[in-house]
Amino acid sequence: MSQKRKIVVGGYVIGFPLGGQVWSMLHWVLGLARLGHDVIFVEDTADWALPFDPVRGSYTVDSAYGRSVLEALFQEKGLAGRWAYYSQFEDRLYGMDRDALEGFCADADLFLNLSAVIPLRDRFLRAKVKIVVDTDPVFTQYKIANDPWTRDYYAAHDLAFTFGQNIPAGGTGIPLSDIDWHPTRPPVVLTEWRPGDGTGAGFTTIGSWNSKDRDIEVNGETLTWRKCVRYERIIDLPSKLPGIPLELTMNGLEADGPRFAAHGWIVRDAVRLSRDIRGYRDYITASSGEFTMAKEQNTRLKSGWFSDRSACYLAAGRPVIVEDTGFDTALPVGQGLMQFENPEQAQAAIESVVRDYTRHSLAARRIAEEFFDAGKILSAMLREAGL
Repeated sequence: MSQKRKIVVGGYVIGFPLGGQVWSMLHWVLGLARLGHDVIFVEDTADWALPFDPVRGSYTVDSAYGRSVLEALFQEKGLAGRWAYYSQFEDRLYGMDRDALEGFCADADLFLNLSAVIPLRDRFLRAKVKIVVDTDPVFTQYKIANDPWTRDYYAAHDLAFTFGQNIPAGGTGIPLSDIDWHPTRPPVVLTEWRPGDGTGAGFTTIGSWNSKDRDIEVNGETLTWRKCVRYERIIDLPSKLPGIPLELTMNGLEADGPRFAAHGWIVRDAVRLSRDIRGYRDYITASSGEFTMAKEQNTRLKSGWFSDRSACYLAAGRPVIVEDTGFDTALPVGQGLMQFENPEQAQAAIESVVRDYTRHSLAARRIAEEFFDAGKILSAMLREAGL
C-alpha cells in the first residue's frame, strides 16, 4: 500500500443480518482494513429499509438484532467502533457518534457504495472520490435506463464498477446510459475461508427462491429474476444422480418445497441456516461443492455475473458448478469451476467433479487465490480510482 486512505463503505447489513449479506460486506471492509486503510462501515435506512429480524421472521422498526450481529462481528475482527447506523424509523444514530461520523466523512478519500442501497447524504458526497458497485448486473442497467432517479443516483459517483464482467463491452444488449462501467469481482478475505476436509456432504446452494418484482422486458421478451422458474428445468436431476445429495437451501420455497423434496432434493430453510453467520460458513465448508442455477437475466444475456457466495465456495476449496452467465470471459472453467447450459451438461459436470474430486477441490482454491483475493481486487479498484 502506497498511502493510508480514509474510506467510508456504505452498505446494507443491519437491515438484513443473514450470512450471505454479512459475509459479502465484511470482505470489503475487512479487506480494506487488512490493506492498512482507515475504514468505517455506514448504513442508513432512509424511509424504506425496515430491518429484518430472522428470529421473528419479520421486518420491524427495532434494529437491535442486526446491530448486535454487526457489533459482535466487528469486535471479533478488530473493527470495534468502526460502524454507524442511522435509523430513520427509530430517529437515532447508533455506533459512532454524530461528530465522529461527520468528521471522518469530511476527511474521507473514498466513499465506496456497495449495491447502491444507501441514500446519498451530503456527508457521503464530501469524499474526494465516490465509487458505486453494481452487484446485480442487467437489472441495474435496465433500471438506470428506465428510471431517471436511479440514473441520477449512479451519475453522482465518479466511478461505477459491476460484477457483470461483460457489461462494459456493451455486448449484452442492455443500454449503458453513458455510464463508463468497470468490471470487478466479489472480493473474499481468504484467511476467513479455509478449505474443508474430505469430499463434503453433498452439493448445496443458498439463496432466495422467488424474488418478485424484478423481472424485466428486453426486446419484447420477459426475463425473470426468479430462481424458482429456473429450477423447474432440472427438477428430475436427483433421480439421474443416485447417491449424490443435491440440496436446495432457499428462502421462500413454501409450497414448492415438498414438491422438490418428492423429486429427491434435500430442502432446507435458508433463513434458519443463515441467521448464524458462522453456521453459514460451516455449511459451505462442509459441502462437496456448489450446484446452482443462475437468474435468467444473466444467463440469457451472458452478463458475466459471478456471485460472492460462489466465490466463498471456491475459497473453501469446494468446486462450483453453475449455470453459464458468460463468466468464462474472465475466469478459467473446466477444473474447480464448471458451467452448464442444460440438464445434461449439469449432470455431466457433477459426475466429473465426483470422479476426480481432489483435483477439482485444489483447482477451486487456486481460482479463489488468483481471481477473488480481496487484497488483489481492492488494490486494483483503488488504483483505478487514482488512490
